[in-house]
Amino acid sequence: MTNLYSYRTFLLPFFVLFFSLHCFFATAQQNRVVKLLHADNIQFDKNIVEAQRLIGNVSLQHEGTLFYCDSAYLYANQNFDAFGNIRVNREGKYTVKGDVLFFDQSKKLAKLNRNTVLQDNEMTLTSDNIVYNLETEVASYFSGGKIVSEKNKNVLTSREGNYNAKNEIFYFKKNVVLNNPEYTVKSDTLQYNNSTEVTYFFGPTTIVSDSIEIYCENGWYNTKNDISQFSKNARITSGKTVLLGDSVFYNGKMAFGEVFKNVSIRDTSTNYSISGNYGKHLEKKKESFVTGRALMTQVFDKDSLFLHADTLLTFPDTSGISCIYAFHRVRIFKNDIQGVCDSLTYSEADSTIRLFRKPVLWNEKNQITGDSISIRTWKGSIERMVIRGNAFIVSLSEADSGAVIATDSASLRSLHFNQISGRNATGYFSKNKLTKIIVSGNGRMLYFPTDDKFGKPKVIGLNKGECSDIEIGIIENKIQRIKLVTEPNSVFTPQKMTLKNEFLLDGMNWRGTERPEKMLDIFDE
Repeated sequence: MTNLYSYRTFLLPFFVLFFSLHCFFATAQQNRVVKLLHADNIQFDKNIVEAQRLIGNVSLQHEGTLFYCDSAYLYANQNFDAFGNIRVNREGKYTVKGDVLFFDQSKKLAKLNRNTVLQDNEMTLTSDNIVYNLETEVASYFSGGKIVSEKNKNVLTSREGNYNAKNEIFYFKKNVVLNNPEYTVKSDTLQYNNSTEVTYFFGPTTIVSDSIEIYCENGWYNTKNDISQFSKNARITSGKTVLLGDSVFYNGKMAFGEVFKNVSIRDTSTNYSISGNYGKHLEKKKESFVTGRALMTQVFDKDSLFLHADTLLTFPDTSGISCIYAFHRVRIFKNDIQGVCDSLTYSEADSTIRLFRKPVLWNEKNQITGDSISIRTWKGSIERMVIRGNAFIVSLSEADSGAVIATDSASLRSLHFNQISGRNATGYFSKNKLTKIIVSGNGRMLYFPTDDKFGKPKVIGLNKGECSDIEIGIIENKIQRIKLVTEPNSVFTPQKMTLKNEFLLDGMNWRGTERPEKMLDIFDE
């Protein structure tokens, strides 16, 4: 974006050139006397034309401006037409060349046609024709123009263009293309205000350089302070990152951008995007954050993961690989897994999601809590889950399936929850289904086996055990195998002999009311 500074240095000579042209033609209003300085031959034949016919090495003067041509018609009303090898000089400030020039004093219009060239020390404008209106002080071309600045290596072409000397505004329209060795601008309409040094874009506009591509349908760029704003379908593409928003504000000197409303940051290489109502990008740090209904969407082959938080932050790690931080009131929804925590990190380096501060996850019928939880994904599926500190896994027994759960202790003790706790735990998944759990340290277990031979599953007892390490095998969300490792202690109590005060392990905390049941629930506080 800082390269856009050359707009000002490029367009300023164009202003000088057109202003000189304005001064040249404006003098026609102050002094209508056109002086004939030289002509090899002067003729007058009313039958041919009611004008002096000036032939050969013609030179005319009007208020210090010199006109040279091969031949001309000089009319009594001070209008004149000039033909062949036209050259106009104004005190050596510029040169205008062309094949035909018409000066209509009654309409206050000067027209230069065919192979028209305006040139000064810094810039050259070529066009088939140029029209200057002395009353409105607007110089225009309508059949294509090309402006070349050798100093700044800029080439601007457009179908139409004009300059308004009264308000110092350049206006280029239709197929506007600005080529520079470092960037290219294509626009439907481009306007430059010389007094404020601000360039405006109207209609579909693209700005392309080696490292960035910008698209907008409305915007402006201030060449004085290197500040710009793009709106209406604004899009910035940098490498594999695409930034979208209703309005994009960019400060080139500070190297940061802000995005307002309908913000979206998409990484095309990882199939994830971040959206919200406000975003900010720090270019030097390669850091971005989004807030205001912030949402991260990770697209997998058959499903998507949605993550909402107060703020989402992305930045590269020491190896340059992208990381995502989500903090405050984090909520996750995926068809096969949901979660809640206060803060979260995601690293592309190991495809691992890490949840902190009172995290809870739900997979199918299992509730999982701990001091922190890590989820390792692979090719769109959950591969492994690690729970560190106060690991606790709970699932409602099949016998109580469909029961409405209240969170008070008395209500919880009236139901049958399968519970596993320990210092740490690791869960293994296959096709996003929990298949095995290994508890490490201080393992405890409460399990209610059921019998469904008479139809609806019925609890037949309570299996309570303690062991340093416990290994549990799960098939279709049902515990199929329990292995107590290292000094096991296990007791089975028939259903008739169980006591409700034994139905809950210490630390049991049912948080099912926090679970997002559908995607939009993640925005509920």
